[in-house]
Amino acid sequence: MRVNERKERINFKLSIIGGLAISIIFSWIGYQTFTGGLYTGNPGIIYNPVVSGLVSVLLGFLLVCSIGLSHDESTKISGVFLSVFLVPLIVSYIFLLNALYLDFFSYAILAGIIFSGYYVVNHHHEIFARYVKFILKIFTALLMFIVLCNFILFIYNWGFVSSYNNFRLLFISYILNIIIILGMYLFVVRQIRGVDGSKIFVFGPSRSGKTYFMLGMYKQFVDFFEGHPREVIFTGVPEEEKNFSSAYYLGQIEKNEPIPSTVTDMVGIYTLMGKKWGFKPIDLTLVDYAGEWVHDLPSKIDPANFPAIIARLSESLKIDQKTLSENIGFIKFITSIKEDHRETVPTIIEDVVLAFIYKRMMSSGKIILLIDGDKVAKNDGPSRDELTRLFGYYVKIMDYLGQEKQYALIVTKTDKIEPIEAVSENSSRAKEIEGDIFSKLHTITTFQAIENKAASIPIFFFTVSVNSMSRTDQQMVISQIFPWRFGEVAKFEF
Repeated sequence: MRVNERKERINFKLSIIGGLAISIIFSWIGYQTFTGGLYTGNPGIIYNPVVSGLVSVLLGFLLVCSIGLSHDESTKISGVFLSVFLVPLIVSYIFLLNALYLDFFSYAILAGIIFSGYYVVNHHHEIFARYVKFILKIFTALLMFIVLCNFILFIYNWGFVSSYNNFRLLFISYILNIIIILGMYLFVVRQIRGVDGSKIFVFGPSRSGKTYFMLGMYKQFVDFFEGHPREVIFTGVPEEEKNFSSAYYLGQIEKNEPIPSTVTDMVGIYTLMGKKWGFKPIDLTLVDYAGEWVHDLPSKIDPANFPAIIARLSESLKIDQKTLSENIGFIKFITSIKEDHRETVPTIIEDVVLAFIYKRMMSSGKIILLIDGDKVAKNDGPSRDELTRLFGYYVKIMDYLGQEKQYALIVTKTDKIEPIEAVSENSSRAKEIEGDIFSKLHTITTFQAIENKAASIPIFFFTVSVNSMSRTDQQMVISQIFPWRFGEVAKFEF
């Protein structure tokens, strides 16, 4: 479910109504202002073959691109607004102005389909949005040129005072069209913020269920995305590293034995690699660590700390800061550090982890923030205190990562909160459970702050479980991985 969905629905409806109303006004008075040159005895600039041809190409290309923008949550509102703005304008160009070159328009639509399709399919919405913003700037500049050129010719022919006195409605139409063009630029062009949907980063506090969440996503990748893992694990005793691999975890589950808890000197970086539709590369990265070892981690992931961390790592590893800063977010580079600096790594591992998490968060288009279902289930004073501080950290993370990302809050261990053994993951009851858990968290002030942020950036909320869990000798045992509502998370991710 989307956080603050009601606000999003309102914005969606307003974008349709506003785009349509503004376009009709703009198109109608544009019939006057675009042909305003006729009042000078000359054809309006719109009938210049070069100008009209450019407008025809841009209208066709942007019409398709606006549909592409509507495909992504980050740019849906801008895309819908632009779509409904362009349609009446195109109709006006064909039937009122008779200035649209249909052949140019058709070729531009074909080019737009190829262009938009490539970036939408490859989930590089940030690149797509950047190019569309550039084309929109050209389009608004061209519209402004047409209006201003005709306005200047109009004023030059009649004089400022005479044109206002004798053609007041036309004079006002020019001013309104200039305002509408500037408004469209400010609202649409500046509001388009695409995200790189091919990279997802998962972050969660200690004991939030990161390991089991990773295993649940592992199964999703293997079953649906031709997936395989790439991982690098650090422990104080190298011989124990195999005990924290994803393959070892899955083997333990197959034997109906508990997986080992993260020890105080262990950090695991897991990246799940896969392909969507058989060819589109996608990846999801998760860092698993012991809370005792990387203490109070969320507060340390801060842009202000990053330069100092890189400086310390550069001195310890004898690698220049530029190379470190550019590559520390890649698991392959982390692996090379581990292999080439085995003696040094134990003394710098915290800085390595902090730098990796920060860079990975910055480069990923979608951020998953985990919430420990145990804390939600207990709902006592200490648990609410921990959740309050955690959501405060998450607000801070969203602040410095910025609005050009999508976020998902995911509650793990849902089976600890509600009985889900007989609940189908796609049933109405599953959605009710999700809504009930959301309502419980809504009572926490810092969670409400996240809800408020959801009015301007896409934030989603999910509840998941890897299986129905039973207790044996106080030890959590999972006999099989049966991901519950992980499919909903995959829809958000890919």
